[in-house]
Amino acid sequence: MHMQIRRLTEAGITEFGRYLDGLRNGDLKQPPVELLDNPNFSEPAPAESTVENISFASRFEMGRYLVDRLAEWNQQALAHDVGTWSWLALFYFDTLCPAGKLGARAVRENYTYILSRRYNHQPRHALRTTFLFAKKYGDTVRFMFSRKPHERGEIVEQLAAYQYLSGCRGVIEAAAALYDDPLRGAYKRGAAGKGPGSARRLVAILRQLDLTYDLYALSGREIVNMLPREFDRFRPSQADATRA
Repeated sequence: MHMQIRRLTEAGITEFGRYLDGLRNGDLKQPPVELLDNPNFSEPAPAESTVENISFASRFEMGRYLVDRLAEWNQQALAHDVGTWSWLALFYFDTLCPAGKLGARAVRENYTYILSRRYNHQPRHALRTTFLFAKKYGDTVRFMFSRKPHERGEIVEQLAAYQYLSGCRGVIEAAAALYDDPLRGAYKRGAAGKGPGSARRLVAILRQLDLTYDLYALSGREIVNMLPREFDRFRPSQADATRA
């Protein structure tokens, strides 16, 4: 399917929300794609771009594709465009929330698909967050994302929860130095757990360091060097540390 990007109206967002609620109550209906181009539920977007419902190799590839498709848009307005991000999530719903063998879907909170107007929920939107990471950091963050397009990835989940951290290049470079495993094309084993040195622990330590240091003034290498010994299992060798 190839379509011109549009925006869901308030009526369209309401109908999309009803569909999501129905899935949680056991409905096995297909996504209401008729909302996408119905003028009663959607409207022209502020810029002209098209998208194609293709098969993506990973969630990161989805983000990189959208970076290209949305390159000419007003990026500041796009970041908070509820109608556009909700339309895109509906367009890609079969990818973001695929049906199982019996037709049931593991649907997440509504704000995963319908961009919330609440600031603290916006980082949880599946496509918007993927787009923003891919746009700002490029291939540096490829390792963070799940190779399953319907899963975001634990490291992204942890960092995206704190916009101060996710917007700090030094923090992202430090995470890459610690957890990127080029041989696997993913993050290192154990990085997504809850144990010592994991991404969850990294976020906890960084929030403590932020009370004393300006993380935005530090490089990735400097941040890595400040971390306690529990991160030694992930800490890069001296030869590799230059990339941080």
